[in-house]
Amino acid sequence: MKIYQNTKIASNKSLYISGQTTSKDGHTPQNIEEQTEIVLGKITDALLENNLTVDDLVKITIYITDISYLPGVRKQLTTFVGESKPTSTLVVVAGLIDPDFKIEIDGIAAF
Repeated sequence: MKIYQNTKIASNKSLYISGQTTSKDGHTPQNIEEQTEIVLGKITDALLENNLTVDDLVKITIYITDISYLPGVRKQLTTFVGESKPTSTLVVVAGLIDPDFKIEIDGIAAF
């Protein structure tokens, strides 16, 4: 099942969401699904703070530290993006700012 699209037309204004990390309340879970859920929750919060929703996301970039995490990430993303399907780039990186972080996601929303 495809959870992204190759192109998406954006309108005049945009919101850039910096890379969101997996720590919440000083705790970082080890499970990739839980880490992804925290990151997506932070993105949702950033959108809501600006009166936007996931439907306004036009681009996300996903950074993971191991390609084996992809199935768990896709599971969470499928629920998160629903029918909106923003454009997406996946990057496998050697590491993130904290060695416990397995994923980071940034985004761009247009409105």
